[in-house]
Amino acid sequence: MTAVSAPRPRHVPERTCVACRRKRPQHELVRVTRTAEGWRVLPGRRTSRGAYVCANSPACWVEKRLRRAFGASAPGVSAALQALNPAMNDTSTGQTMTS
Repeated sequence: MTAVSAPRPRHVPERTCVACRRKRPQHELVRVTRTAEGWRVLPGRRTSRGAYVCANSPACWVEKRLRRAFGASAPGVSAALQALNPAMNDTSTGQTMTS
């Protein structure tokens, strides 16, 4: 008689946020892709060089925290991330929320 083993848990890929350095499941992060024009937040799957930033943490979208990974492209990446998630921005003061 053979023993029935429990099904294996599904593998969940983890990535590290370049701003806060926390490891999180890949689906909780936004991928920033390196293109010929610089770093861009692009929809869909990409196969080139990329980096990940927390999708639900406005503190990670601050230009100063992104500068280590994106250098001079940090202001553009920061603006693109904030445009992707307008609900996370406080529109009354023009400041992003600090979770």
